[in-house]
Amino acid sequence: MNDLTLEEFADLLELVRQGDDDATAVLWERYFQPLVRLAGTRLPKNLRRSGDEEDIALSAFHSFIAGVRREKFPDLSGPDNLWGLLITLTSRKVNAHLRRQTRQKRGGGQVRGESVFLDASGDSGRAGLEQFAGRGESDNAPPDLRLELAEACEKLLDDLPDEQLREIAVMRMDGFLVDEIATKLGVSKRAVERRLQLIRKTWTEAAESVPDQT
Repeated sequence: MNDLTLEEFADLLELVRQGDDDATAVLWERYFQPLVRLAGTRLPKNLRRSGDEEDIALSAFHSFIAGVRREKFPDLSGPDNLWGLLITLTSRKVNAHLRRQTRQKRGGGQVRGESVFLDASGDSGRAGLEQFAGRGESDNAPPDLRLELAEACEKLLDDLPDEQLREIAVMRMDGFLVDEIATKLGVSKRAVERRLQLIRKTWTEAAESVPDQT
């Protein structure tokens, strides 16, 4: 990729943005294996399972391609800039993977924090995790489905209008209590509860806006 001029690089990205599979394959051949190696260096050996590096690299690459097609990276100007972005995406995926591993050990394999979606009656309704994921046992799903679920969760976080909402959502899904979130953020418990209500409202509206595919 480094032998491309900036103009050629921009043309390649434009093809990727338009959904060109050949252009995407060029980036895949250049960057996928380095991403696998990068993920491997970031994963502690005691938490690494066979295939984890490939799963993480695949998720990071797909996030990158999806982001290009949604024009999320307007400042992407060259190969060096691209590699820095891929490192960032891969590092985030590694961190998310390690959080999941920690949650599984702490919660007996179940994803914690679904109460972020509960309405006032305690009913998750359409806004529960299963509404977005399609099932509760995502860790037992095949890799391609797990990738789709990871991308869906990332999209949900992108739907939130500010960074504090995203931080609260992640903390809640990581199992933090409302009191703990309030202490960490230096705000009142009531403020956190209001933010959780806004998160629930935003994600409920997102779920209701998805066209019925049946």
